[in-house]
Amino acid sequence: MASDQPRWWHPVIDASPEEALVLEAAAGQQQRFAQLDTLAARLLTAALKGGPTVSVVRGIGPQAADSVAVVGLSAQEKAWCAETFGVPEQQRRGAWYLPQKLSLKAGAVNLPHLVRERPAHALTLAADDSAGVSLVDGAADAVLLWSVLVPLFEALIEPIRVRAAGPTKTIDDQRRLWSGIEERYRLLGIASDVLEAFRFGGGWHRLDRHGQQHARLRLLDALASVDPLQLVTRHRILQLQALMAGFAKKSKTGTALARRVVTRALQPVISGYFTGDWLATLDYLQAPPHPDEEVITALPEPRLYVGMSAQAAGMAAEAGIPEDEIHAMLAAFLGGPTSLSPVEERVAALREWWTAFDQAHAVQRPGMRSLWGLVDDGIMGLGPDEHGFTRQLYRQVLPASVNEQVDRLWQSVTLQRHATSIVSNPHPHQLMAQTLGPALEFWHGVALTAWFVCEGPYSRAPLSGLADYYSRPLTALREAGCPVPTGLFEELRTAERHLGPEESIVRDHRELPVDTAVGSFSLTMSYSSGSRREGFERVRDIVARHRRAWADQYLGTYLEQRWRTALEDVARAHHRHVAAKGRPPTLIQFAQFATAAANQWTGGDLGGLYTAIGEPAPAQQERPARLLPGDCYDFARRVYTALGGIAVDDDLRMNQPEEARRQWQINGLAVESLRYVQLHEALGQPPTFKQFGSARLALAWPGGETEGWPVFQRALATLTATSPPASEPPVGTAEAVPGVLDNTKHVLAKGANAPLRTESVAVRLVTTGLPVDVSAVLLTGHGKVRSDHDLVFYNHPHHDGVRTSGDTVTADLPHVPDDVHTVAVIASIDLEAQPIASFDQHTTWYAEVTQPTGGEIAFTPVPFASGETVTIAMEIYRHGSSWKARAVGQGYDTGLAGLAADYGINVEP
Repeated sequence: MASDQPRWWHPVIDASPEEALVLEAAAGQQQRFAQLDTLAARLLTAALKGGPTVSVVRGIGPQAADSVAVVGLSAQEKAWCAETFGVPEQQRRGAWYLPQKLSLKAGAVNLPHLVRERPAHALTLAADDSAGVSLVDGAADAVLLWSVLVPLFEALIEPIRVRAAGPTKTIDDQRRLWSGIEERYRLLGIASDVLEAFRFGGGWHRLDRHGQQHARLRLLDALASVDPLQLVTRHRILQLQALMAGFAKKSKTGTALARRVVTRALQPVISGYFTGDWLATLDYLQAPPHPDEEVITALPEPRLYVGMSAQAAGMAAEAGIPEDEIHAMLAAFLGGPTSLSPVEERVAALREWWTAFDQAHAVQRPGMRSLWGLVDDGIMGLGPDEHGFTRQLYRQVLPASVNEQVDRLWQSVTLQRHATSIVSNPHPHQLMAQTLGPALEFWHGVALTAWFVCEGPYSRAPLSGLADYYSRPLTALREAGCPVPTGLFEELRTAERHLGPEESIVRDHRELPVDTAVGSFSLTMSYSSGSRREGFERVRDIVARHRRAWADQYLGTYLEQRWRTALEDVARAHHRHVAAKGRPPTLIQFAQFATAAANQWTGGDLGGLYTAIGEPAPAQQERPARLLPGDCYDFARRVYTALGGIAVDDDLRMNQPEEARRQWQINGLAVESLRYVQLHEALGQPPTFKQFGSARLALAWPGGETEGWPVFQRALATLTATSPPASEPPVGTAEAVPGVLDNTKHVLAKGANAPLRTESVAVRLVTTGLPVDVSAVLLTGHGKVRSDHDLVFYNHPHHDGVRTSGDTVTADLPHVPDDVHTVAVIASIDLEAQPIASFDQHTTWYAEVTQPTGGEIAFTPVPFASGETVTIAMEIYRHGSSWKARAVGQGYDTGLAGLAADYGINVEP
């Protein structure tokens, strides 16, 4: 802002909240916030007294959005909120920065209620209240929470949240954090003594769980005693001071454009306090708009370039040129070999596939195998087919030409995180099924249910319950304008009443002759599994008749609705980006909202999608050499064999459960190998363990990443005929000590392991210098805790066969649950009791491992030198059906919080 034009808010930037509010009122600007301030104060009062503030309703299904509602609004307040915070209303005022999906920490707003009602579990329950909300349908309450309530409550309950998260990185970091909290409380007008138990060095670590719960309640009582309107208005002016400072910084020579001022941090401020209206913000700041400012109140309607080949004859006649030339020009425009757009190609293929799919179901009869597997729904185990399921059944049932067309059109995709390349798709038939969407889900599902009800062995739903069981796809079809007539369900209910009686399905029947002293007789033995009922063909014909009638009436409309909705959503997202940023998205930004549509309708080609919505592509994608073979199921099977996979039968499951579990892990690795090869194509080199995503990978080797990852990579390099990545064992690793633990002493190097007997084992940590806390963490095969109870420490000293006592962790191995793979032994320094301490040459430790029947393992690590305050000292882990001990010695300079994050622990002190 030019210096010769002082504004009322210039002195507000550096003023205290109390002084700033006085200046705001004197300028006549406070009344515009009165209704919002009053509402927020009322909700805050109710919350601090223990009432719930927000309800979260989880969406059903992996892609379904959650919904949130602010509790206790009157009808008049709801109407006001809809007008003020409704997404369409905010967008009409220019707030195109609002995302389509929003992640809300709704638990922060409900935490006061949970602390009073469920003190022992409040923090865990609050963490579960995070919500992924769609803003497409309005969601005024979500915007109110995001922009006003969540920031307000987070500022007030931050002491509770910080104590729940555990200590952060260094002593200086913690001091700065608590200094900031105390300063915020001072600015809000909250007495500093309310933080006495919470602040750094205040003795929080000496409180037991009950004492910590009481401290949280005392804090809430103290907050409730402060005038809520004071808290709300002071918090608001602090938010507005940040806006003023940002505006002044960007407007030194005149008013800046909105997109230069409204950063991500300031977007909630504009939406919350100015209804998303930049012009209202400028009115508050008494500043004129920038001469080039354009407040977009509506987006252009999407224009799609699909279906032009059908208009070629008319275009040729109108232009007076041969139709062939029109087709040639369209092919050049679309970047393909013909004038058919990629979307039209796929629509034609889907029609052809539907015809073959319909015929396969229409000729199904008793005595044939079920058609479970005709549609690729993502089930990809590598064991034997069971329960009526046949992998890749479509390869055997559908015409080869249909399968080849699916393989060709859906053979490639774009990975959202690696959008510069188009890579192989290992599951073209699954992607094709997703493209067809709810129509396929319903009609295939109904036909399968009819089969399993009649031919057995069992069904998840009766015929009379199909309308409820398939309510989700039925709702989607109804909303698409392609409803399934209710007459289908009435006919199926009637047909079910006329099915034959239940007949047991006999799987095994034997007659054994038995001779006795009094004579001979036969012993008949039979094994049955499930039941069947006569009448399938009548039910099949009912479903087929309705399916064909629906397809005759709606299939064309439905397919157009599918591609049109997908492309129009992408076009609108593109327009929203331009409106919010003032420039088109980059290819990477475009991929964030366009990848799914491109994969379904243009073979992953973002350029083809750009053409379909009439926008120029900013860059071309690469098409690296394909590494995945044509039959990816066969490739996964070969990976399974290469990794040591064997057939798993009932005998193995019963007699060698650990080996059966290991085989299941190898099965998972074989399935994940397809994604590994995809990433290899996208990156141009084998992915690292981190790039691949270590959290989702259970390596079936006791050495975990160190031992298993190189084996996995070498197997894939051999099968894809590529060079294996260079891999060296980590420095300091050593080979395992051979043999069974005897009565001698074994000294382990870092990374080495030694066998244990399956009995009690004690790990003692002997320290020099300062005392340390010793704890244990119980981990699954995925390296994560099952729940927060898997942290065993001084406040929770016994759990599932593991206990802590002073400097020793004892694990009763025969009583450790089967789902616990590893017991990690942890040493940590209490930074509040010893704020400047760390593991170094003065504060060291070594481990002694002993068992009742004799023998000892010792491990002495090299002294730490990087400020580590926590260390994983030893691990006791399963190896097949036995146990081993491993010397770890991994230090953390991020404190217990860093270790907890790695293990998936939601720390609640």
